[in-house]
Amino acid sequence: MRNMLSNLLSNLNLKTKLLFMMVSLCFLSIVFLLILFAQAEKDLIDEVRRHTEDLSTAIQISIEQMSRANGKEAGEIEAFKGLAGFKKKGIRDISVVNSSRDVIASSNPRLIGKKLNVKGESFKNIGNVTEYTTTAGGRKVYDMLLPVVVGKELLGYIHIETQFEDFADIARGNHINRLAATLVIFSIGILAAMYLSRRYSEPIQSIADAAQRVASGDLSVRLEADRNDEIGRLTRNFNDMVGKLNENRELESRLKEAEHMSKIGTLASGIAHEVRNPLNLINLSIDHLRASYSPDDPGKREGFTATVAGIKSEIERLDGMVTNFLDFGRPLRLQLKRLQVEPVLDETFSLLFDSLSEQKITLKKEFAGSPCFVEADYRHLKTCFLNILINSIQAMPEGGSILVRAYSHDGAVSVAVEDTGCGVGPENIRKVFDPYFTTKETGIGIGLALTKRVVEEHGGTISITSVVDSGTTVTVDLPQSAEV
Repeated sequence: MRNMLSNLLSNLNLKTKLLFMMVSLCFLSIVFLLILFAQAEKDLIDEVRRHTEDLSTAIQISIEQMSRANGKEAGEIEAFKGLAGFKKKGIRDISVVNSSRDVIASSNPRLIGKKLNVKGESFKNIGNVTEYTTTAGGRKVYDMLLPVVVGKELLGYIHIETQFEDFADIARGNHINRLAATLVIFSIGILAAMYLSRRYSEPIQSIADAAQRVASGDLSVRLEADRNDEIGRLTRNFNDMVGKLNENRELESRLKEAEHMSKIGTLASGIAHEVRNPLNLINLSIDHLRASYSPDDPGKREGFTATVAGIKSEIERLDGMVTNFLDFGRPLRLQLKRLQVEPVLDETFSLLFDSLSEQKITLKKEFAGSPCFVEADYRHLKTCFLNILINSIQAMPEGGSILVRAYSHDGAVSVAVEDTGCGVGPENIRKVFDPYFTTKETGIGIGLALTKRVVEEHGGTISITSVVDSGTTVTVDLPQSAEV
């Protein structure tokens, strides 16, 4: 029940909560005041009833005393003494006074036989009744003289000394109770307002802090949206806004990269046209020179042939660089088909066999027991593995080892290439996939950038970890192909 009420209140908006709180406080105030009023009215009626009954009894006894010839008989005195109990109910003393103002009977025995001397700060006549008012100890005392007339004969007076502070005490107590009830109710209201204020101010402060972080460029901020009120909607809208800003940033980055690639493509086309044709001419001219001007002397012919071969090798290297540059600049046209990763890796290893042997590099491979299939373009995938392995070989000029692992997991196929080379410093680890970034004396920094692009076009990811002087691990993750 408590959880249901808590969930119900948490789903209300702030306006409804405030309205509910004010209506509840108003209802509580009305209920408490009605209860206090009813109780005070009951107490006042009971007090008036008691005073009326006491006063009626006192008058009745006094008249009976005065009507008799001998007011000092034992039974009558004992009956009159019963009025002494009225002192606790607002009537202090009741006395029977003859026409000569002598007290012949009284609830206070010390007054019997004495002259009645009533004085007051003020008096007033109400019909035949004379009322004297005196203030004693901060309380008002009233002396009333009621004449007793039989026929036209004045037999005497009834003197009643009263103190009606009981009614004032009731009114004062009722006033204090009303103030206390009002204070309690509004204290509850203040506490509820403080609770609502804290419940709403803290999330708003969190949103303000998160907005400041977003303004400073941190788009990874996310807030918990576990509420269904205005704060919950505001938090969800904030998260959606940050998500869209992040998407816009990524889109802007992709647009810049696409624009950059477009410019590179245009430049690559120009370079291919301006460089490739002279390279082809140079290559043909070298072949012509080797065929036409080769020395007859075997010793000189060997040196000439070696020189020509070196020139042709450099021409091929330049042609390869232009080809890579051109491939990086132009849009990829993938011809996807289902293929197994392990044979592609084996073919790549065979291409690098001579380089591995020459640099005394040991190649190890660990393939999973079950074949790893992906949807990929064979030529581009082979180029990716070749670029990664070439970088590993170039990182170990003094020899070392390379471990290539291929395995499938969680709907993906991973190929990890681990070497024991020189490693990449932490200041360069984030730049290795940037176009034209290279720490080698040769090359233009296109290989890994092209590899990253091809992997991402296949819907995969590529990551790198490295420790200086310990080695580097490059991991390619590609979506696993479903079984046919």
